[in-house]
Amino acid sequence: MLFPSKDKNDSEGATGLLFMRVYNKWHGEIKRQLRGVGLTLPQFVVLTTVGYFSQSDEEITQVMVATNAGMDVMTVSQILVLLDKKGWVDRKVHSRDTRANVVQLTEEGQKIILAALPIVERIDIEFFGSLKKDEEKFKKMLRSLNSFEYSGDET
Repeated sequence: MLFPSKDKNDSEGATGLLFMRVYNKWHGEIKRQLRGVGLTLPQFVVLTTVGYFSQSDEEITQVMVATNAGMDVMTVSQILVLLDKKGWVDRKVHSRDTRANVVQLTEEGQKIILAALPIVERIDIEFFGSLKKDEEKFKKMLRSLNSFEYSGDET
């Protein structure tokens, strides 16, 4: 069979596949460790994003959380419904925009963050710390990839 990939002789040459393998290794450990505090990675991201924004007195909207987390608003909304049911966040209508929901971290949600954040940060330090002096360069590259926008052209 003809395999039409430019990397047909070396799967390690496929950047996307290599990126996925590295992500899956990191994600697998995060997932395993967060299970102990009853969180998935997306729930952790949403909850800690709410915690991050809670440092100010500004009303936190679902759109703010979605934008900062790099997730779509509908997914964030579904996660917030679950976190609300668990008693980790409260949701209510925005004081000036009735179309928007405001999210607040509860005391129980703060406790979950206090349990989960050190776990994830420890994994990050160990995993990405293996890059040693190249970690900052790697972060710069990730920021560059994160700002990439597809042109919309189909080939």
